This record gives sequence, C-alpha cells and structure tokens, in this order.
Amino acid sequence: MALLVRLTFHLLLIRYCKCPNAATLDRQLFAMGMFPASFSRPKSAFTFSVLDSFLLNNLECRTSAMNYYSKLRRRTSSIFPHLVPDRYRELMRVGRQWRQLKLLKWNSFAHERRLPHPGELALFCPTCPQPGINAPQPAERDSNNLEWIYARSLVMDGNFKAEHLHPTRLEDEVWLTDGRCFMVTREQYKMHLAGAKENAHIHNTDGLSQALTFYDVNCQYNKYLWRRVNDSSHLSIPAGMEIVPGIGLWHVHGHQDKCYVRYASTFIAGAARIDGEIMETLWAPLNIISPSVRGMSTPH
Repeated sequence: MALLVRLTFHLLLIRYCKCPNAATLDRQLFAMGMFPASFSRPKSAFTFSVLDSFLLNNLECRTSAMNYYSKLRRRTSSIFPHLVPDRYRELMRVGRQWRQLKLLKWNSFAHERRLPHPGELALFCPTCPQPGINAPQPAERDSNNLEWIYARSLVMDGNFKAEHLHPTRLEDEVWLTDGRCFMVTREQYKMHLAGAKENAHIHNTDGLSQALTFYDVNCQYNKYLWRRVNDSSHLSIPAGMEIVPGIGLWHVHGHQDKCYVRYASTFIAGAARIDGEIMETLWAPLNIISPSVRGMSTPH
C-alpha cells in the first residue's frame, strides 16, 4: 500500500485483520489514523497529520494541492522526485473529504447520524442579533428600547477578479454541502436565475424588524429592491421589515453630495462606528488564492 506519513511517501505491505468479527478494511485504517483513498479496495492512504498539514498549508500559505504534493515527492526523494508515485488525484479527493469531516465536527455533527439541515454548517455570528439566543424575542423586549438595537447589518459586494472556469464534465461534480452553509441550494439558485438577474441570498431574519444594508451603489440598487422581491417567487422580505440602505464610507465620497448625507453610516441612527466596507477588505487576501481555485469544480 502507498502511504503518506510525516510528509513522505512510503510503500508498505499491510496485513489486515481477518477475524470473523473484524472491521472492514477502511475502518481498520481509520483506527490506525489513516484515511484511505478508497473505501472498498484501499491501495493508498494518508495519515491524519498529513491531511491536517495540507489544510493548514492551503489556508495560511495558499498552497495548492499540486504544489503540496510536489513538496511531498521532493521530501521523499530530493534527487529523483519524479520517480515517486503520483497520488495527486487521491490527495484532491481525500483532502476534500477530510475538510468536509472537519466541518461536520466543528458544527457538532461528529456523533450524529442525521444530515445537517440547510444553513446548519454556516458559522454563527455572535454579534448579530439572534432572537432567542443572544437577543430577546419580540414579545419579551422592552417597549422603551429603540428598534435599531435589534437591527442587523448586511454588507453586499462583488469580486470581479475571482474568476471561475466553466466545468468540462458536470456529471463528475459532487456536492457535499449543497445549501447547508451560506448559499442556497443549486436547484433553488437555478430557478431563481431563470426569472431574475440578481443573486439569491438567504438570511435568518426571524424576530427582526430592521436591517441595515450596505452596497457600493445602494442609491440606485435600493430604488427597485421591493419590486424585484415582489416579482420573484424565490425571494421574500418579512412583513414589517424595514430596509435601511447605506453606502460604505470609502465609496460614498465618490457619489454626489446628497448621497453622502443620506447614505453614509455616519448619519444613520443606530449604525454606530461602522464603515460598511468589510467585504472590500477581504478581496486583497482572497485574490491571492483566486488563481489556484479558478479551476475548481462548482461544488467547491
């Protein structure tokens, strides 16, 4: 069997337990801290430490799977790295499965057999008001409190440098977290695109009556927001929800003077000291990894 242990490649002979009550081959490898590349007839495996190292390098050093495996081959044989067997495809598949298992574990699904419901794998924001969790329910609130105390701020923006190539074989794409994180399911998204041009977003607004939204051109986008929502069968805004439009402090100075006094967060009650440009600050680090992810499949 081909094993990747401690960042080096090894070819070892493995003898599995053949007792009548013995576990399956893949479970025996899991018990030894190895993740098999195949669950039926495993011939290659990666230790958990190698997979953790790959995810950490991918996250912090922007190392692609191809470059990481090239490093493993050179650590195994610095003189003849091309003679080390190629397990790049196996690393791609196992690395994605390992990341999925980590995500399930971090969201308390390590000991549950049920599948996560839509949105259950998304990170919980402790600062956003969540009625019943970190904010009182509407019936329990003090009537003297202002509405903006329980308002939620949403920032919208788009990165036009993060290009994505069209997949060549759609039938080979496997969705592991379809609709279970931040985005809606692909089928809902396709149906929405068939009748609208804007993207579909999903937010939990139960128990909230006000939302502060920031967008670079909110002075134009917000004009027909309610019309687009009413014309769509996949978008909805809760009854009584007040949408307060705003423009980030960096972009608003490029607008007309009347936009500054109307949409700048400085003059919006309850907005506090917020610039509304948090999405803009993420593009610089994300653009560093965009070349290595532009060829990934859509499910990624």
